[in-house]
Amino acid sequence: MQMEHERTENRRKGIDYRPLGELLRGIFFILFGLYACFAQRLNMGHFEVSQTILNVLGGVLIAYGLFRVYRGVKNTFFNKD
Repeated sequence: MQMEHERTENRRKGIDYRPLGELLRGIFFILFGLYACFAQRLNMGHFEVSQTILNVLGGVLIAYGLFRVYRGVKNTFFNKD
């Protein structure tokens, strides 16, 4: 019983890095999505697939990145423990 209480107390004091990882991964996905959408137009890269496929891929990556950022912000700032 005492050991369980100490564990839960240590968890409350410790920093949870998972939401920060969510934020960081979300930012990377957004950046990759922007790169997929605009790299060929800005002459930053050349891909062998059509621009339509790159735009769809970029949109999916940006949407997933926004979801990850939302989860990270929600868990970091609005977590009710």
